[in-house]
Amino acid sequence: MPLISNDNGAIDRSRLAAWATKEELVTVVAATDAATVQSAATLSGAARTLYTMTPTASRTLTTPTGAELGAAFTDEGVGSSFQFTVVNVAAATHPIVVTAGASGVTLVGASATFSVAAASSASYVAVFTAANTVSIYRA
Repeated sequence: MPLISNDNGAIDRSRLAAWATKEELVTVVAATDAATVQSAATLSGAARTLYTMTPTASRTLTTPTGAELGAAFTDEGVGSSFQFTVVNVAAATHPIVVTAGASGVTLVGASATFSVAAASSASYVAVFTAANTVSIYRA
């Protein structure tokens, strides 16, 4: 969450406190062993969200749409970002593949960078490129 000033151009103490509190929050989501859609509200609620899953077959983790993310992340401007991590707890074989929501989300880079192999994790940075448009990069 960027530090946007109040109407008078100042950043007040309560705005700074709210920003600091959010920057320290981590939300852990235990995803079910099924194809899962990320929640825009969950992603906007903390500085970092961790998705853990123990897949018994190849699974997908789909991002919200750009419009859903734009609505959930109030006060966000072009260039602001959020992070999430996918932890694959499977002992072997089954990947978790991050896929883009229906519209407004672009996965930047080779498709292989959005597959999280068994017994590994991957972190991603999502950057707002417009009000309802997000580009996601593997960190």
